Amino acid sequence: MSETYAERRAKELGLGASGGAGATSPKPMDAITNQVNADNRAAEAGKDHNGQGTTTQTGKKVDLNVMVHPDNLGMTGMNANYMMFSSYTMRGGVGSSTSDMNFEGPHEFVCLPIPSGIGATYEQGWDQADVGLLSSAVQMGVETALTQGRTLAGSMDQVGEQMKSSFSGKNAILGTVGKMIMGEAATQRASGRATFSNTYVTYTGPAFRDFTYNFSLKPLTPKESNMVRQIVQFFKVNSAPRQLAGNLQRIYELPKLFSIGYHTINGPMTHLNNIAKCALTNINVVYGGDRFAVFSNTSAPVQVDLTLQFKEVQLLSNDDMEKGY
Repeated sequence: MSETYAERRAKELGLGASGGAGATSPKPMDAITNQVNADNRAAEAGKDHNGQGTTTQTGKKVDLNVMVHPDNLGMTGMNANYMMFSSYTMRGGVGSSTSDMNFEGPHEFVCLPIPSGIGATYEQGWDQADVGLLSSAVQMGVETALTQGRTLAGSMDQVGEQMKSSFSGKNAILGTVGKMIMGEAATQRASGRATFSNTYVTYTGPAFRDFTYNFSLKPLTPKESNMVRQIVQFFKVNSAPRQLAGNLQRIYELPKLFSIGYHTINGPMTHLNNIAKCALTNINVVYGGDRFAVFSNTSAPVQVDLTLQFKEVQLLSNDDMEKGY
């Protein structure tokens, strides 16, 4: 039986089958194993994992289950840059910021070459709203009371006098009252004036970021074909819920969440944005390339195109932006 990537890396490190505590002094190794071990140590210590919530660990060590494609990823100049996906279990939380959620993990790791077109979109919610005459009057009275130190009752009396003055003219009556009776078009033609409600822009909060990655995986050996199949299975299984009950009603255990990071052969990329924990919302797999083809000896597809769509589950504030998100 052929040796797996994880077993080979564990042997090089002198970690045995699981890795983690009790390891001997590390030998020269690739950056992927270095990063996995760093993540494991952070999890064991109960520290923040890359600033993305509190990471807890049920055991004393994490299995060194690393799936990599291609096989020399992170070890050569040609394949020095890569992405690392780690699976996590969400274990509660009372808010939506990066420090409000608790996670258990990491469980498994997948490393793939960084595709083209990576980036981030930072969306803030601003909505336009029309405010009617009465609402505008109330707002004016409140603002007058706050800015001029007057009582609310006195401010509303002043607003009432201003409204009487606004309605005193014949054209104003046609423009405002006539609009309610005859409609906008007829009122404009009769009075020669157009009246509109006040319009404001209101802030509705930050939006959750979305990330989409397109990978074209082209195995060259049966071993790499098996690894590609395991990688696709990793995303499919961890993005789906586990059904706990299904008689009177369906009850699911939440799908796994994912940590995403960009790395080089020397460590994490500090000039790219960090990413908080994400849910995998959509997976698209296309087998065989543009003209479907398989290897003659194994019937495995010569190419697997994998599209992954993620949504961050943690809202970001300006403090998170300063930390590199």
